[in-house]
Amino acid sequence: MTRSTLTATTLAAALLLSACSGLSADEAATISGRTIGTAELQETTGQLNSIAAAPTEPANVLNELTRTDILDRVMAGTALEITDGEVTDLLRESGLSEPTDLTVDVARTRQYLALLQDPTTLQNPEAEDVLERLNEVTEADFEELGVEVNPRYGTWDPAQAVVVDEAPEWIAPVE
Repeated sequence: MTRSTLTATTLAAALLLSACSGLSADEAATISGRTIGTAELQETTGQLNSIAAAPTEPANVLNELTRTDILDRVMAGTALEITDGEVTDLLRESGLSEPTDLTVDVARTRQYLALLQDPTTLQNPEAEDVLERLNEVTEADFEELGVEVNPRYGTWDPAQAVVVDEAPEWIAPVE
């Protein structure tokens, strides 16, 4: 294959991948009206992996980002609310000197999830309001996020509130 044929084939594949989702090839997802670029997602994944005990993949980062707005709403005004400043300080203490806004969002989501899995937090009377709010979150709330994912990362399933790692039916494996 010549170099120009290979480049054209790669470009065509990228356009096909993004054409069915409504996102361009350089867009990874749209969540709550916020477009996340593929480069931004890669940078965030790299930043998180630079300080994490176990590496993560971009699709997992997107999964975490689909929870950010819901968790921010649930935690707002409660004793468990975590500010961007607190998260940024924690990231800097962990060795990440200049976290991106997206990295801060993912780290805040991770902090919220860690709090919600901590038995001490769950027994805290101040967490009652948070748990009540979480129980009120529905599939419709996740649908309202308007999540759209580039097929290279999977598909959004609001019923499960996850980005499912599966290729669309029209993408056939190369044999």
